[in-house]
Amino acid sequence: MEPRVPDTHVARAFVWALVACGPLAFAAAPRAPGPLALASDTDGCKLAAARDARTPCACADTPLAVREVLGLPAPLNGLSAFELERVAGLGPARAAAILREREARGDYAAVDEVARRVRGIGAKTVDRIRPRLFAAGPDPACGGSRGR
Repeated sequence: MEPRVPDTHVARAFVWALVACGPLAFAAAPRAPGPLALASDTDGCKLAAARDARTPCACADTPLAVREVLGLPAPLNGLSAFELERVAGLGPARAAAILREREARGDYAAVDEVARRVRGIGAKTVDRIRPRLFAAGPDPACGGSRGR
């Protein structure tokens, strides 16, 4: 199953503006780009018009930047320390602590488990990061619902 991109006028316009990446991004973006899809490219997975998408990306390959723009949570057990730092509420020290604990004792079964296993991270921090991360279950980028 390929990743799902919200098919709304606002989401398409916003994503196309980001894809244009020029000083006149909003002016250069097409007015009606049509449905979007994640397609394999030489540099990895990128957003493209569905009609131009040659090889669809696997859901697990959805880039972190695309997940952030679309409001999709990222896989806690698959992020590097640098990527964990980008999650609001986690800084370099907390991200490194989460990664050290994951390497020492294995993957997290749930986002709530971070508070129990990592010293210095409590329930309030977990509540702040919960909408941005998922630990187990179906990937929300693939249309699955995220379990708590």
